[in-house]
Amino acid sequence: MAYSITKKCTACGMCINKCPCHAIYVTSANVYAIDPALCTECIDLPRSCCQAVCAARAIQPDPAHRETPDELWTKRRTQRATPSLHRD
Repeated sequence: MAYSITKKCTACGMCINKCPCHAIYVTSANVYAIDPALCTECIDLPRSCCQAVCAARAIQPDPAHRETPDELWTKRRTQRATPSLHRD
């Protein structure tokens, strides 16, 4: 499942640059969010990068976006093959 950023977020900005999938962004309301279509839970790494740097522990698994490991791996492989999927 993708991750989401809870209301505990202090908007420190640490997570936005650590996400290898570029899934974290700031909304028009200046709230940090994670795009579930891009989040792969860092399946190819030992630990989720955003969760590891979040001192507020505001980044949690999002039960509304459940995915199997196979789905996450497919998404990650697609991202590597198609750089245009990443946000600027």
